[in-house]
Amino acid sequence: MPNAIKTTALTLGLTLATGHALADVSVERGPTPLRNGDAKAAQDIQLRNDHLVASIAVNSAPPWGVAPGGIIDAAPVHNGKPARDKVSLIDFIPNNWSSWPTTHQDFTIVENGPERGVVKVQRDWEGVELTTTYTLDAGADQIHVVTEMLNDSDKAYKDILSGYVMWPDGGHLFGPAGMHGTEEGPTDAAFADWSAAYDEDWGFVLHAPYMNYIDYDARDLYKKHDLAPGESRTFEGWVQVLPDGSIARAVESAIQRKGVAAGEVSGKVETVDGDTVSDPVVVVEKNGKPYTWAMGHEGHYNLQLPTGEYRLYATARSYADSAPVDVMVTADGQQTVDFDGVKAPGTVHFNVTDAQTGEPRDALLKIKEGQKPLVGFLGKETYFTDLKRVGQREIPIAPGDYVFEVAYGENFLSQPTNVKVHVDSGETTDQAVTVTQTTSPNDRHFYSADMHHHSDVLDGFTPPEYVIRSELSAGLDLMLLLDHDTTRNLHEAAKLAASRNVPFIPSIEISASWGHFNPYPIDPDADYRINSGTASIQDIVGQREALGAEAIQMNHPYIKYGYYTNVENGTATGGYFPRFDLMEINIEGEYEKTLHKAWDHWSHGERIYLSAGSDVHDVWQHRSGAVRAYAQVPGAVDAQNFVAALRDGHAFVSFGPLIYPDHAFGDDLTFKQGDSTTLGFDLEAANGLKSIQLIGQGGQVVDEQTFDDSPTQGRAEFDITVDEDTFYAVVVEDADGKKAFSNPIWIDAMEHRPAPAEES
Repeated sequence: MPNAIKTTALTLGLTLATGHALADVSVERGPTPLRNGDAKAAQDIQLRNDHLVASIAVNSAPPWGVAPGGIIDAAPVHNGKPARDKVSLIDFIPNNWSSWPTTHQDFTIVENGPERGVVKVQRDWEGVELTTTYTLDAGADQIHVVTEMLNDSDKAYKDILSGYVMWPDGGHLFGPAGMHGTEEGPTDAAFADWSAAYDEDWGFVLHAPYMNYIDYDARDLYKKHDLAPGESRTFEGWVQVLPDGSIARAVESAIQRKGVAAGEVSGKVETVDGDTVSDPVVVVEKNGKPYTWAMGHEGHYNLQLPTGEYRLYATARSYADSAPVDVMVTADGQQTVDFDGVKAPGTVHFNVTDAQTGEPRDALLKIKEGQKPLVGFLGKETYFTDLKRVGQREIPIAPGDYVFEVAYGENFLSQPTNVKVHVDSGETTDQAVTVTQTTSPNDRHFYSADMHHHSDVLDGFTPPEYVIRSELSAGLDLMLLLDHDTTRNLHEAAKLAASRNVPFIPSIEISASWGHFNPYPIDPDADYRINSGTASIQDIVGQREALGAEAIQMNHPYIKYGYYTNVENGTATGGYFPRFDLMEINIEGEYEKTLHKAWDHWSHGERIYLSAGSDVHDVWQHRSGAVRAYAQVPGAVDAQNFVAALRDGHAFVSFGPLIYPDHAFGDDLTFKQGDSTTLGFDLEAANGLKSIQLIGQGGQVVDEQTFDDSPTQGRAEFDITVDEDTFYAVVVEDADGKKAFSNPIWIDAMEHRPAPAEES
């Protein structure tokens, strides 16, 4: 029989066991005790001991429209006090973020301490019953999770991806070892069965021995499998919570769980001048790949490793790495490995200006050659010029030789510049850089924005200031910010944009499991109450008016949680309801399908236009504005006028090339049947022009023109004869293979009638 549910305030009890203080396990109903937590409902479940706190969603809405029952808050406990929430979602996903139709969620507290806490969650996904059990022992730094999938339906599931996912609130990602840096794929090359999310003062490790496939930079650890009618399959994992970013504890946990032979390596870390490195990090490589690392204190470190051959090196924040040392670890062996070749930081000061005007220029600064820290909190490989001191940036950095790429509006306005930089310990290197702008869309009244950009909420990694700095360096004319189901950072981003006198477009991404939508520009203070986990498409489209927006955009329509994908699958709540204004060409989102769907809409006279967004969550890993919308705004350039132009189709979307039509995109041109006319386009491309195609009814290529010698400017004219109501759009490609796609020019054909004969 389950124990009675406790409803008292969450407290930390201490008991004596085996001669040392040990915190009891506590299982409680109520809101999370974690700062910035999302589990705020009275029936949510809190699981806690002296190492960690985790919150299971019962009545609070999990992110991205998934069913309740997963961990939506978690943090380590430091000196008896829980830290700030660092988790968006840790849960079992039945099939890689596909739509999750569900009818029930049942919760049972099976044990509520003091030695163990056990919570059972029962849910359904399509015809499959999911039973997940969370177990936390007293004194443990990890939660044991077991999920059974039972196919109660007649449907046979083939090649589905099921398993646990771990999405942090910010920080950095690592793993699994052997595949670090791999976004998606089979785990054949992995030699560890765990991945980590971490920062300097916290860490989470997902141990998943079942996994054979990863996705989303190893935040998702899946097993690709079938599930026949009546078949069941069990998944087992562990969620380990760390007090800091020393993920060597993950290796220690795996050693203990698997009972493998291991040894110990310890030592001290000093600079080349003999100074102690107070907070060193010792990185371990195996088979030439990063494996783990240990954070040291007061110059000392300690590692436990399975038996075998490794290569170790020492480093620290902005320090140059030591020379590597090869180490053989033996069973129960203890050896000392000291490092004395770490070099103290230097500084490089950048001053970026426009080559023609000499005015300061916002820029992205990326290390192309030189030391790139593996451990995220030790330094970056991508930087941005300052918000207030335009074009300036001072960077503490490891001494050595570098090649930096300096970019402003790369692929759209200019090409990047590579500069060589040498940095010495304790010295500042001044580096002046000029960028040459080769295109000028603003002169044609075309202005750009990235219509899908995140900050540091849920799965985002970018504080609002760096959203603005990154968008400015991309040469965007208007700033935009949205996050999943929250307006939390809009006021801050608006103030930052205003400090640079740049228009700001506030938005929100309404995130059902079957489709994502963003209305804009919204009132940041509007009362947003919709639950994307239960809302219908009709409810979501209704938010355009509720939030005071001029338009609503359908994001990445054809990814696995895109609206059109799930309309075709029959899993979009509310079915097909085409009352949105815009469809997104997305950097990652199978945009070719979206483009062909737009041409199909236009062939039927449906005025659903194209927009574009990068969906960037981490500006240090991905480029803001890599795809963007350019709207023709003849008057004041502000959020309202830009969005109105975008909504009305006076725009094109681009990965690089620029298009200036003689007749505005989205406009109607009326002719008599049989009339001839010319459609003309001026073109620019920072990478040089390659070709332009004229697209007509049914998405067919009507005509094409190519350019010799890749000019940065060009002109194209197409002669057409008007036979019927139709549309024409263009596709422009630059010399680097990047494309731009226009909205349509509408052709209205009037029936030609001969003049009546004169009466005699």
